[in-house]
Amino acid sequence: LAVSQLRPTTRIDYLSYSQIETFRICPFSYKLKYIFKIPTPASAAQSFGSSVHAALRDFYLAVQTGARPSRKLIIKCLKENWLVDGYASKSHQEKMFARGKDYLFGFLEREFDPKKIPIAMEQIFVLPLKPPVNEKQGFLKIGGIIDRVDQLAGGRIEIIDYKTGANVPSQKQVDHHLQLSFYALAATGVREPPFNRKIEDILLTLYYFDNQTRISTTRTLEQLEEDIYGV
Repeated sequence: LAVSQLRPTTRIDYLSYSQIETFRICPFSYKLKYIFKIPTPASAAQSFGSSVHAALRDFYLAVQTGARPSRKLIIKCLKENWLVDGYASKSHQEKMFARGKDYLFGFLEREFDPKKIPIAMEQIFVLPLKPPVNEKQGFLKIGGIIDRVDQLAGGRIEIIDYKTGANVPSQKQVDHHLQLSFYALAATGVREPPFNRKIEDILLTLYYFDNQTRISTTRTLEQLEEDIYGV
């Protein structure tokens, strides 16, 4: 990240994947949002994505406490978490709510497994990078929120990130996806459960609701070195 493009006195000591993507798209937007802390209204895409993510979180929490997994339950969770900000009109909002229902119904039919309940959801992590970027700036921390972590056989885990966008990447792109590299680094570097894993025990998955597709990948320590320090 080119700190000089922000302002000379700015000290960057924390980055998330979304912050990096904002900067890549528009450095000025990054400056307004993360340096000057100017509030920006939520877009329809942001509200929609947040609603679906929260609905799945509450759905799994309900199932963990004994609720029967059903269409009725998953739509109840969507209704309770539905955000109305950013939509162009009432009809636009209704259209997107119907899409959310389709996404969750598809997930329930094709992805949900009652025998595979997450061991963590919306897992927050913050991890310092080593060595420091430079002596004056000190340690740079990376962080984020992982949608879901599942326990696999043999002590392995699967880190899953939900995607409500329509653009599904290729396997090659997923194999070099920076967000997943952040997650793999967290799973090897954070010492508390559900992390503290060996790199070979981590499966990384992007789940796309638009076509109910999961694309999985792994990382090596050499890949993490290249992906993270090559940002």
